[in-house]
Amino acid sequence: MKGGAGECGFALLVVLWAMVLLSLVATRVTASGRSAVQIAANLRNAAVAEAAADGAVQEAAFRMLDPSAAGWRADGQLRRLPMPSGTIALRLEDQAGKVNPNVASPELLAALFRQLGADTRAANSLAAAIADWRAPTAEARPLGAKAREYRNAGRTYGPPDAPFESIGELGAVLGMTPALLDRLAPHLSLFRDGDPDPGLADPVVLRALRGSLGAQEFAVSPQGGVRVVAVTATAEPAGGSRFTRRAILRIGEGRDGRPWQILGWGSAEK
Repeated sequence: MKGGAGECGFALLVVLWAMVLLSLVATRVTASGRSAVQIAANLRNAAVAEAAADGAVQEAAFRMLDPSAAGWRADGQLRRLPMPSGTIALRLEDQAGKVNPNVASPELLAALFRQLGADTRAANSLAAAIADWRAPTAEARPLGAKAREYRNAGRTYGPPDAPFESIGELGAVLGMTPALLDRLAPHLSLFRDGDPDPGLADPVVLRALRGSLGAQEFAVSPQGGVRVVAVTATAEPAGGSRFTRRAILRIGEGRDGRPWQILGWGSAEK
């Protein structure tokens, strides 16, 4: 009897430990399942946000092609579009009023730097360095910088003697600081072929135009019905996801016959 009772007690203990082990396994499997479901939901929400933002860019292109009063204008105003669950914030900004560092004169660039708080010498030096960065010449202009000046400053690179490929590239120009570039970037565009259009320029650019040669002396490049517009679309569907699409669009029939074209395409997840 004693042996039988001991064996029963041992068997019961084994069963209890097995139940505990199975409970732990079940808890682990349940937790893993919940994590997988949450990850899948997050991926789905992110995909929905990205698709919605991309769709808003497409809608903006078609709305800007509408010549009627119902058509959208690149006025910089914030628009809010509904989506099945959430909203999309959309902003359209015409690039004609911005300064293109690839074509702007040193005088205009210097005037822009002065408007952003740089003293006269620093403004003139930065403007000359930008002009030297893009110019296929060997010698630096007065206050400018070519390969020798970069070496003397301890830099391991020099100007590529080619146009800027991005606004961020200006951060490598001798004398440029991150803080100044942050203030400068909103007033620049690489997609403007001529001088800024005074009628579309923001107050900082307009003052720079007036402070250099006078806004009336700047020739506005004939654009016809073609516009270059920066589109920023931020989609926030239900679930906490958020995605921002930034695109540069050419609106209007170009030489290729297409009514609109994507010139730049990027994102900024927040």
